[in-house]
Amino acid sequence: MKSPLIIDRPDLQVWQQKAMFGALTALFWVLWIFLWMPLITLVAWLFFGQRFQLYMFELDGYKTFMGLLAVYCLVIGIMGGALLLWAVYNHLRFRGIDRRREMDAPSATAMGDHINHPSTAIDSWRNHAIVTVHHDDQGNIARVEPTAVSQA
Repeated sequence: MKSPLIIDRPDLQVWQQKAMFGALTALFWVLWIFLWMPLITLVAWLFFGQRFQLYMFELDGYKTFMGLLAVYCLVIGIMGGALLLWAVYNHLRFRGIDRRREMDAPSATAMGDHINHPSTAIDSWRNHAIVTVHHDDQGNIARVEPTAVSQA
């Protein structure tokens, strides 16, 4: 029976990988909730109508809110303008240039030097339509199983 690929089985990850994934997930959830805080605060204030009326109208809190809203609009405008300028700059810089051309395939020797396998093995692997690559815990190639495809 073949061992399952680690990409299909996250339970095969080492604890450091799981811890890093969990920490990043928690961090981005906190950031996501933090981004929604102004809207959550506004909705919470609307549910407590008396306090909303007291703070927003009687204590002139709406002036601060409108100032904050203006700052948010200014930041959004600056960020959007920066992205628009970046897009225009790239359009002007790269117009008429075909950057999506096919790259040259690396030689078997260069690839073999990179992954520490002989170039003859890489030439052999290139002759197969299906190749299964097994990795060790450090991500290095442990072994390669070329699969012969029947010719119809």
